[in-house]
Amino acid sequence: MVLKKIWWKNIIVAAVLFLSVLLLSWIFLPFYSSAPINILIPSGADSFEIANILRQQSVIKNKFLFILLSKVFNWEKDLKAGNYEFSSSNMIDILRKLKEGGTKRSRVTIPEGLPEWEISQILEKEKIIKKNDFLALVNDPEIFEEEFSFLLSLESLEGYLYPDTYYFFIEENELQVIRKFLLRFQEIVLPLYEEKIPRNNLSAEEIIILASIVEKEAQINLEKPIIAAVFHNRLEKGMRLRADPTVKYALGNFQERLTYEDLTVSSPYNTYVYQGLPPGPICNPGKDSIYAVLYPDEIDYLYFVAKGDGTHKFSNTYEEHLDAVSKYK
Repeated sequence: MVLKKIWWKNIIVAAVLFLSVLLLSWIFLPFYSSAPINILIPSGADSFEIANILRQQSVIKNKFLFILLSKVFNWEKDLKAGNYEFSSSNMIDILRKLKEGGTKRSRVTIPEGLPEWEISQILEKEKIIKKNDFLALVNDPEIFEEEFSFLLSLESLEGYLYPDTYYFFIEENELQVIRKFLLRFQEIVLPLYEEKIPRNNLSAEEIIILASIVEKEAQINLEKPIIAAVFHNRLEKGMRLRADPTVKYALGNFQERLTYEDLTVSSPYNTYVYQGLPPGPICNPGKDSIYAVLYPDEIDYLYFVAKGDGTHKFSNTYEEHLDAVSKYK
C-alpha cells in the first residue's frame, strides 16, 4: 500500500514537472523558426481576437495561455492595433511588442516598366529609402548573389526589381527593401521558366533584357507575344532591333520624343546603332512581358509601327512597313 502511494506520488511529481517545463517553454521559448511573419491587428480587437489571429498565423502555440498571461501581467487592455512583424519571438516578447504598439507600414505600388531611377524616386517620396543609397545597392548585385543565385554575373539589378504592390515597414533599410523585390521576382518569374520548354535559345539574362524592351514597346498585353516574336525574328535574321525605348534608356529619359539626332547617340543600349540585345534590361518588366518573350507568337512579322491608339500595325516586309509609317505617323 505504501509502495503504491509512493508510485502515484512519483507519477504526479513527474507530470507536474513535465507540464511545468512545457508551460515554461511555451512562454519563454520561440514557437517557430522561420521567415518573419507580418500581421495586422485590427482596431478594436480584444485579447481573445488577438490570440486567435496569432494562433492562426502560427505565431503562438496556445491562445489560452496567451490570454492568461495578458491578464497576469495586467496588459490585457494595453494590447494595441497595428502592423507587426514577428520573428522567432517567445510569448513574453510578443505580448510586450503588442503592448508597445505596431510599426508604421507603407503600401507602395511599383508599376510595370519603370527603370531603377524612377523606382527609387517613388520609394524616396514615400520616405522608405534614400535614393542614392538604394541605387548604389542596385548597382552592386554581388551583395545579393549568395541568397539569389539567378543574379550571378549581373552588373545591375535593373530588370529584377519586380513590379508589384509591396508593404514596407518604417524601420526597413535599403538592403531589406531590395530583398523584397528579389524575393517576389524569385517567386513569380522563376517558375515561368519551368512551365514548358521555351521556343527560343535566349539565356535567362537575355530573356529579361528582351522582356524589358517588350514592356516598353507594348501598351496592351495582347500585343506582347506579337512584339516579342518580331524581336525574336529580327535577332534570328541578324537585323538590328531599332527599338526606340533602348535609345531613351541610353539618354536617361523616357518622356521626351526622340529626334533623328538622338537615334545616333553612342551607347551600347542604342539598338539603332548596335546589333543584338543591349547589355542589360532597360526597365523592370512584369510577368506578361517575360512570358511573351519565353513563348512568343509563331508569326513572321519583322516590323511594327504605333497606330496612335495604343496598338500597332505589323508588317512582314520593309515596303509594307513604309506604307504603315506613312499612314500612321
